[in-house]
Amino acid sequence: MDSMTKKGVDSPSKMWEEIKKRDIDEWEPTDEDIHWLTTTVASMKIGGKWTIPAAGITFEKVGQGHLRLEGIITDDPLKALVTAEKTKKVGERAAIKVDIEKAADYIVFHP
Repeated sequence: MDSMTKKGVDSPSKMWEEIKKRDIDEWEPTDEDIHWLTTTVASMKIGGKWTIPAAGITFEKVGQGHLRLEGIITDDPLKALVTAEKTKKVGERAAIKVDIEKAADYIVFHP
């Protein structure tokens, strides 16, 4: 692999790692975030959908205390990814499993 190709492959990955560190890893959910997610998931039926319109992501409740990223429809993929990661982190603190890796049924990016 030449240096140009390698640089092109590594740059987005490196950029994501920096964004993830700053916006997710160093971010801690509040007690209100945890309470809100716990209450929301508890009120959903299995098979129920929860959409976060500002990020364009939809989760499906697939089990007791278990959400799965169903889909993404957005013009801001970075915001959608950060929101999904933050939701997963809140879920970890709230003992709610939030599947986001390889879970989406669809991803649509609007220009």
